[in-house]
Amino acid sequence: MKGQYVDGHERSDVVAYCQQVFLPAWTHLQSRMQKWEVGRDNNSVVEDMNTTAPLSGGERHIVVWFHDESTFYANDQRKLQWVHQNESAEPQPKGEGASLMVADFVSADYGWLQSPDRKKHAHVLFKAGKARDGYFTNDDIVAQTRRAMDILSRHYPNEDHVFIFNNAKTHLKRANDSLSARKMPKFPSKSWGVTVIAKDSTRKQIHNANGNTVKEKI
Repeated sequence: MKGQYVDGHERSDVVAYCQQVFLPAWTHLQSRMQKWEVGRDNNSVVEDMNTTAPLSGGERHIVVWFHDESTFYANDQRKLQWVHQNESAEPQPKGEGASLMVADFVSADYGWLQSPDRKKHAHVLFKAGKARDGYFTNDDIVAQTRRAMDILSRHYPNEDHVFIFNNAKTHLKRANDSLSARKMPKFPSKSWGVTVIAKDSTRKQIHNANGNTVKEKI
């Protein structure tokens, strides 16, 4: 075993955020969300029955879009199966094989995020790996979200849309000029540092007499 997995759901800061931030925000939005549940109509089961209360004047429906990624592997098949007694065992490839990650947005109202004619979509197919597409980063998340927003603003402009992401590390972003412990050398020299654009006390960039930005090492 190379490491230990900890989901962190019971951590005090995670519990506090869920109870004091996420749940109150969800409760506030819920009155404007369409509610879907399994019900009965004339003694027959009706799936996804809409039980939404009417909105008051000026209010618009809120559509919640959940973002998630799933990774599939070439050799991700069942290891146990029924076979005929006369069949012999077939060699199986070692390792999981090449992977394909699928990232998309989904809602209870519309399903996958796409235009009504299905010609525009927000899903991403990504082949992770050094010799492939690299690794899914925050920049990829931002680009995908922008594409999703373009689709919604063009085809679903009469509703308010909310995006929900989980706390995966690829969804986090630090300032471009901030320090990264992962990239720090173990034994830095006295001249080691990070060159950034100098800013004044109001966080505005400093320029020299020629109009160029001033850089400094921190």
